[in-house]
Amino acid sequence: MGALPFVYAPLKAPTNGPDLPDLLPFALDVDSQSGVLVQVPNEAVTCAVEKAYLRGSTIAGTMDSEGIGKQYAEDFLSFLEHHSGRTSFHDAKILEIGCGTGYLLHRLKLLGADVLGIEPGDHGQEGSKRYHIRIIRDFFPSAAIRGKFDLILAYGVLEHVQSSRDFLHHIAAHLNDGGQIAISVPDCEPYIRSGDVSMLLHEHWNYYTGTTLRNFIAQNVNVGVQVQRSQFGGALYAATDKRHPVETTERMGIDHRTDVLADYRLAVERAIGRLVSYFEDAARKRESVGVFVPGRAINALAMMRRRIDPSSIRFFDDNRILHGTYFPGFDIRIEGREELISSPTDRILVMSHAFGTQIAEELRSATHNRSAFTTWEDIFAN
Repeated sequence: MGALPFVYAPLKAPTNGPDLPDLLPFALDVDSQSGVLVQVPNEAVTCAVEKAYLRGSTIAGTMDSEGIGKQYAEDFLSFLEHHSGRTSFHDAKILEIGCGTGYLLHRLKLLGADVLGIEPGDHGQEGSKRYHIRIIRDFFPSAAIRGKFDLILAYGVLEHVQSSRDFLHHIAAHLNDGGQIAISVPDCEPYIRSGDVSMLLHEHWNYYTGTTLRNFIAQNVNVGVQVQRSQFGGALYAATDKRHPVETTERMGIDHRTDVLADYRLAVERAIGRLVSYFEDAARKRESVGVFVPGRAINALAMMRRRIDPSSIRFFDDNRILHGTYFPGFDIRIEGREELISSPTDRILVMSHAFGTQIAEELRSATHNRSAFTTWEDIFAN
């Protein structure tokens, strides 16, 4: 896929600085056993990602007590309540791997659970003090984790793990008899199907669809797996369940072909062509473009860099943590919704698949139709 921006945290300047690259190579392959798309291992990428984790990677956001972070937590908690097979979390021993600030564990502790988290970044220790829960500062597996658990959580983690089979085996070794694993990963199916390169992050080694996630977990833990799409955002939720039979490889319909890679490349080329035409048309008409949710656009913009003029592009996002910050290699300060409403661009490109229609409707009303709107579906829907 060429060199793509290395994004790990909001930046005060348009560069990662002297000790982390702004661009890193990116290549895809397919795991023939499960059908999962995987990033090809690269030593430079591995080194940069490990350094970013130790600093505390936060670009994907974290669960928190307010805003969108709380909504993500509420949705996953609802999934756990319906699929854990428990009438209560009281006295349940729960481990969360990659727990961030520990907010999800905090919520489970309020329900009576005995909780433990593990997180390599600084924000884990900050959250430990805030929520009064124990969070080990380390990568999983860790010698500091002893004993077994009734429930082990990995929310937004499995996609980050290069040796994901070993990772699942280590999780299973920490389960009590009858214990359960619950996992959340991004749902990459719409992006793979449409040729959207926004899903590609150097921190993500694995790119799952509902089918390939079920395949992968069942193959490596050897239990039944329930998978469903989240009610909020664009995630897949999976929970192991010994009450359900383990599906055989043949019944799961694994596709061993690598056609998916060729199909994805062709879809990417079509989508990039549409985006280039969009920006070239705006340039011809001397129209400014506002990109809403720019984190979903920077890979494509990097790939189009020699074909478009970024001087008339502005970035906007509802995440206040991003306001006034930059993405590596883009000298475009991220603004908030209020700044767009008060000073709208001629065109607004909304790059969110999960929330794009809602955002466009809200902004169209707030800007009194002073801008021309283009949504994710306009660019990527076949």
